[in-house]
Amino acid sequence: MKKTIAMADNCIDVYYKLDRYYLTGNSIDFAFNYKDMGGDVTEMTILGNDVFAMALEERLKERDIPLRILKHVDKPTGMATMDIVDGDKKHLHFEGNAMEEIELSPDDLEFVKQFDIVYSERWAKVSRYIKELKQPGQIWVYDFSKRLELPGNDDLLPYLDYAFFSYDADDDYIRQFMVKTKQKGTGCVIAMLGEHGSLAYDGNQFYKIDSFSVPVVNTVGAGDSYIAAFTYGLSLGEDIPACMARGRERATKVIQQFNPYL
Repeated sequence: MKKTIAMADNCIDVYYKLDRYYLTGNSIDFAFNYKDMGGDVTEMTILGNDVFAMALEERLKERDIPLRILKHVDKPTGMATMDIVDGDKKHLHFEGNAMEEIELSPDDLEFVKQFDIVYSERWAKVSRYIKELKQPGQIWVYDFSKRLELPGNDDLLPYLDYAFFSYDADDDYIRQFMVKTKQKGTGCVIAMLGEHGSLAYDGNQFYKIDSFSVPVVNTVGAGDSYIAAFTYGLSLGEDIPACMARGRERATKVIQQFNPYL
């Protein structure tokens, strides 16, 4: 089984109108979903100074997910203020706090090199390291979310095997964007389109898979769970359509519940 590492963000989502919260972050959602499907995953993140950091350590331990702590900082855990409108998540405000101090030491970089698959997102700030960090044969998966056109994206794209983006339609713009992104050196480009399914482009052809129509409780975690399932498929040697089908199945389950992982 391929060894996977998820880095590096964690936070809490707080729905103050509903008096609910959960531990989350793109890499946390990825790790929880990936492990639940049977994958071998390690979490690497930074921890703050509060009960939420303690709770995260405990939850990872409960799920038998090894934790590599970059460092403890004397700041609170990042917090997103959330709301739900007709089942769709709304980010109202975010306080980065502890996450703002992420930095990988030389030992941390060497630790990452031992993994077969690396999942990352913007908080990990890997553009500083990826040229020297990526190993031959190592698979890099990166979630850009809705940040399709940021200037810093081009620093990462040549080193990525799978680049994920979030968009809201299958139109000429997204298809042209995916072609241009592929031309910048990325192995495969995937667009997660919400209710419109998902689209992948490998340089030779587009692959399209429609979404399932189900009652939606909360869309939060749809993208993270899709990427986790897609990546789990990669770890099993599956092709792109099979990985996309795994992603759809997992995301469909997640959006029918409140939390972003099963």
